[in-house]
Amino acid sequence: MSEARRPDDRAAALVEPWRTRGRRQVHADLEIPIDVTFSYDPGDPWAVRVSFAHLGRATDWTLSRELLRTGVRTSCGVGDVRLWPVRLGGRGGRLRIRLGGIGPPVLVDVDRRELRTWLATTFEAVPPGTEPDHVDWAAEARNLGAGS
Repeated sequence: MSEARRPDDRAAALVEPWRTRGRRQVHADLEIPIDVTFSYDPGDPWAVRVSFAHLGRATDWTLSRELLRTGVRTSCGVGDVRLWPVRLGGRGGRLRIRLGGIGPPVLVDVDRRELRTWLATTFEAVPPGTEPDHVDWAAEARNLGAGS
């Protein structure tokens, strides 16, 4: 059995976290600033970690990289996560991220153009279709048996 190819240091270095100031919509006429950090690990190639922080408290979500790529262009998502472009707020507009299950959803806007640029670096580091080559499948198999 061949060993899975691990991303080299150059690929990992291409994807610095993107930290931005988003806007959380509280009411139709009230938005509050919120710190948002997007992180990508080539060893977990399908996932993007997103941290939302306000007043020293953070909430972390894991979103699909492909979902984000689709969301900067068109409305997408189901269930707890939905995304759609909003054509206001600058030349590139914003991406609205709706998070929520039970209770009122949380709506956060981030700059669409900057997110698209950052996502491009993830696709440079791990091109579409090569994601399985970046996973340590032996470690994944060991993790499946860890709870037994």
